[in-house]
Amino acid sequence: MNQFDPVDLDAQSNHAIVIGGSIAGLLAARVLGDHFERVTVIERDDLPSSPSSRSGTPQSLQPHVLLVKGYRILEQLFPGIGLELAAAGAIELDWARQFYHFTQGRWNVSLDTDSPLRSFTCSRPLLEWAIRQRVCRLARVQVLTGQRVTGLLSNARGNSLQHGKATPITGVCYRSAQTAEPKQLRAALVVDASGRGTNTPQWLQELGSTPPAKTIVDPGVGYATRRYRLPETYSPPWKVMLIDQVPPDQPRLAYLAAIENGEWIATLGGYGRDYPPLTESEFLAFARTLTAPGFYEAIKAAQPTSDIRAHRATANRLYHYETAQLPPGLIALGDAVCALCPVYGQGMTVSALSALVLQNWLNQQPSDRLSPQYLSNTRQFQQQLARSNGLAWKTATQLDSRFPTTKGRIPTGWLARNLQVYMERLIRQAQTDPELRFLYTEIVNFLKSPLAFYHPRIVWQVLRQPGPSA
Repeated sequence: MNQFDPVDLDAQSNHAIVIGGSIAGLLAARVLGDHFERVTVIERDDLPSSPSSRSGTPQSLQPHVLLVKGYRILEQLFPGIGLELAAAGAIELDWARQFYHFTQGRWNVSLDTDSPLRSFTCSRPLLEWAIRQRVCRLARVQVLTGQRVTGLLSNARGNSLQHGKATPITGVCYRSAQTAEPKQLRAALVVDASGRGTNTPQWLQELGSTPPAKTIVDPGVGYATRRYRLPETYSPPWKVMLIDQVPPDQPRLAYLAAIENGEWIATLGGYGRDYPPLTESEFLAFARTLTAPGFYEAIKAAQPTSDIRAHRATANRLYHYETAQLPPGLIALGDAVCALCPVYGQGMTVSALSALVLQNWLNQQPSDRLSPQYLSNTRQFQQQLARSNGLAWKTATQLDSRFPTTKGRIPTGWLARNLQVYMERLIRQAQTDPELRFLYTEIVNFLKSPLAFYHPRIVWQVLRQPGPSA
């Protein structure tokens, strides 16, 4: 892990700081390295040298899905990373052929031939480790581990608005876990990629700025996850199985996926605080209540290789930085802005898309050598990020709002209710129509816009078929 003396960095005006060394922070560092002479990632954990979990990401033991779009972005930023993932044990996944999805009482149809809709299934620690290895090879990127950022640096005196203009952020204060003595590190740009535990709203308030407004939609989802080694005689045609919740009356779900080291990661979930139990017998009993028996049949004779771990920090939370008065030199991305309910598997891909937004924003600056005057329009970045996050946020919150137990539900109007009926018919047809299923898989994997669902040919195909009650 590359490290350096912070004193040397204080003299560098072309320097960027990233708060947080998770996937969003690492991808941001990769992009920043193309524009800044120095990039410092400050991470509070002592990062492991092998693919293992760490205390700063307690959700890492739960399943994480890398959608096709997210994987393609990783290959764009780190050419050849797929080969490295495969060498480390990650399993290639053909989404059109090897992803089995049960919803509305049926399993989806799967293609008989290979498709280009591919990514990898593996544990979150393995994926994060592979990305971290690539980032640490970059000459311009340095990582400080075991350090906690405690505040933002600014020249403001009690109020970040001076003469009607926001005073720029000039760096961060941080300290190690072993000492309370604070240190300062200055930079032209600070990027908050610290995730759900972000402190930036509080720090802005301490500087005299108004923190961004936030929206919370909490479906009360709880997970319970265990790893298994399945019997050698068990050889399913799928690599990932998903049994969906169906609002408003079917709150339970299950996810089972092959991962590295010959293990399978098995997760049960429940909406409305219908939390899966954490004892073996009750875990299996919960699995038997699912609307399809495939999950239970797969794990009932399997050998557990881990304890059952719970995770319940799953609320959708959005900070509206796009409308806030942010000081120059400060931006936020990833879960620090838009934290999504993990049921829909969008989080890592949204982080990858955030890195592209950052890349495009930096490319729009009028100078190769960035300076504070060029970084003053941070609202432009946050507005572009808000547009990028919009689809994932809308998907998660609208679907979660269909459960009456969800707190902060988004009300649906006449149009939304009719579109919902249309989508239910489309999904039902896609379960048996290979062409429609392929389109559905492309859209779920962020490869096509959902507007493709409303192409006249698709609308005609869906509406000319009788509905479920016919």
